[in-house]
Amino acid sequence: MNEDDTGLLTIGELARLTGVPVKTIRSWSDQDLLPPAARTPAGYRLYGPDAPARLEIVRSLRELGIGLTAIRSVLHRELTVAGTAAQWADALDAQIRALRLQSAVLRSVAARGSAAEELPYMTELARLSARERRRIITDFVEDALDGVDAPRLPQRSAGRHPRSARRSHP
Repeated sequence: MNEDDTGLLTIGELARLTGVPVKTIRSWSDQDLLPPAARTPAGYRLYGPDAPARLEIVRSLRELGIGLTAIRSVLHRELTVAGTAAQWADALDAQIRALRLQSAVLRSVAARGSAAEELPYMTELARLSARERRRIITDFVEDALDGVDAPRLPQRSAGRHPRSARRSHP
């Protein structure tokens, strides 16, 4: 607590109490995440008794990767913590999918010993959606088999597997 028994904390006292650097507290304060309760006649920031708890909320949300704009909206009760968490979790899921895709391409390139000229094709294939990849494969197979007489497969009777049909009729 401040030496003058006002219950207000200096920025240094708040930093010592929470373990958050003064520079970070000052930055968050300037961004309206941790506004000072008052200022000294010399203009120094003083923080109220709720500042350590508010600072912990900001720190926790930052450690989870949530942006300062979203944190400000949560603190100003424009957004809920739950809604913000869900939105950021969805964004993380998208990033994870992108990272997995990047990893798969890199591993494939490494395993194949791909040449530099192949990289653009590999990355382009990786960017395609599953539907686009299926379309390319289907088009390839249709082009490859164009004009080839495929053998006719025997028609199966409805509900019966061909092997079971052969077993019942020796």
